[in-house]
Amino acid sequence: MRRNKEIKISLTEEEMERIEKIAKKIGITKSRLARNLVIASLEDIEILEKLGFIEIVKLLKKIKDKALKEKDLKLIHN
Repeated sequence: MRRNKEIKISLTEEEMERIEKIAKKIGITKSRLARNLVIASLEDIEILEKLGFIEIVKLLKKIKDKALKEKDLKLIHN
């Protein structure tokens, strides 16, 4: 038999209230809702990865980080 692994996350009070409200509305546990949300998000990310968007996002992040670093250096030297 396959055993599920556990992961611990922290949520704000507002996020937890949203989870509780939706789980209650559709009649499932908070844990089940959180698992379903994680699975759906993973599937979305996998689709984006197949389409090449993950690499684009990584490249854009590098560009942004470099620009911010250069901006910080200019502020230090002025």
